[in-house]
Amino acid sequence: MNDYLRNTPDYHLLLVSVPINIPISQSRKESRSSWIGFANSFSLSLETIFIESLTIFLEIPPVTLAATSIPMAGGTLMLIVVFRMKRKLTIFRSWKYLLPGSAFVAIGIITWYDSVSRIGAAKESVLFGPIGTLAVLFLARFFLHERLSTMQLIGVIIAIIGFFLSVASAAVGSPLSWFSLGDLEVILSGIAFAAGIIYLTKLTRIHSSIEVAGASLLISGVILATFQWIYSPIVPSVNDWLFLSLYSVFPLIGALLYSISLTKLGASLTSTFESSANLMTIVLLLMLREFGYRSIFPENIPVLVLGGILGVVGISLIHLNDVTLFRRAFIEFCKRSSLNQRKTLLNLVASRQGNHLTVTHNLR
Repeated sequence: MNDYLRNTPDYHLLLVSVPINIPISQSRKESRSSWIGFANSFSLSLETIFIESLTIFLEIPPVTLAATSIPMAGGTLMLIVVFRMKRKLTIFRSWKYLLPGSAFVAIGIITWYDSVSRIGAAKESVLFGPIGTLAVLFLARFFLHERLSTMQLIGVIIAIIGFFLSVASAAVGSPLSWFSLGDLEVILSGIAFAAGIIYLTKLTRIHSSIEVAGASLLISGVILATFQWIYSPIVPSVNDWLFLSLYSVFPLIGALLYSISLTKLGASLTSTFESSANLMTIVLLLMLREFGYRSIFPENIPVLVLGGILGVVGISLIHLNDVTLFRRAFIEFCKRSSLNQRKTLLNLVASRQGNHLTVTHNLR
């Protein structure tokens, strides 16, 4: 492998992040796959709205909702891997990364659900968008020693401004009292999910993304169920079980769409599409409001929307820069390497992205 490319800060994107549509122009296949990114965002928005409905209006405790729906979704994914995809489950051998990653995911899920029950789906989704991305970025900077480019720093600043505008949309009194318990839970949820991603991303190098998603959801669900039975042994009613079973479809569909989006679009574009879920959630809630749905909105909705827009812009700048740096490094690599080296590199990446024909055509 060429040393120039290996020493590039974005070299790891070759294996886990960037969809292979290079050299420069975007392929028609990626354009056709863009609907997966939007579908993933739409699923995330619906899931957040249903969390609000079940925890606030049906008064199902967040821990009960998480402890029942998450293991059901994870178990279903594992059954799909075994019986539908005909694969052997080898991911549990990588327990050193799977267990801590799943533990962080469990923390992220319960704080996510509880924050929605406190501040509503609209504000939670807008706050979590920039926090989740910034947490991953700074943890990668701290643990992986990745450098932030000028464009990424601009994106970080814009995303932070959007976050504080979203907090201020429901602010009352002095700035020190702006942050409620629900706001703090959103921050903790973003950090926990980011830490889980750091561990679980290592597993995607040797296991399929759907297998990683299923195993992590299953183990995190077991952790949440154990926590519930120890500290809050509440048995759901028959009607609650019906709603919980129906709701488990949303984490299942979300995990499937996320796995497909990672394969088709890569992590950068997937994250960019997901950042639009916050605005999508607000639009859906405003539409449902016309039909009598009583959602929790902060007092200043325009400020909340502005904060969400800035969050999307900041996240887009952060990930757009990732793809640009990768392409520059790839072009430089092509200039300094032989044809066989380029074929080896592209076939390696194509084997992970399932895009061998497109890559080979672009190479020629």
